[in-house]
Amino acid sequence: METVRINNPDSLVRETFAVEGMTCGSCAGTVQRALSAVDGVSTATVEVGSASATVTYDSTVARPVDLKAAVAQAGYTLHDQAEAPAKAPRSKGGGCCC
Repeated sequence: METVRINNPDSLVRETFAVEGMTCGSCAGTVQRALSAVDGVSTATVEVGSASATVTYDSTVARPVDLKAAVAQAGYTLHDQAEAPAKAPRSKGGGCCC
């Protein structure tokens, strides 16, 4: 397990995002791995049922745009809760195996 160095504990942010394009547990695992690979992320929990990802990160190291870019690279779309579609669409025929 990789140790994440936190510059300042006061800079930790816990944020929940909507995830577009997931259809199964494999999709959720792919999104979770993409988020966890971003420098500054300490935890990432992804749930396919609610099409959401909750991420705890050091805001002096990582920004939401970094998280969105990592998820986009994996073939999915990360939305701020405020900008999320009313019902996040499932698969767009993107990176999923199913």
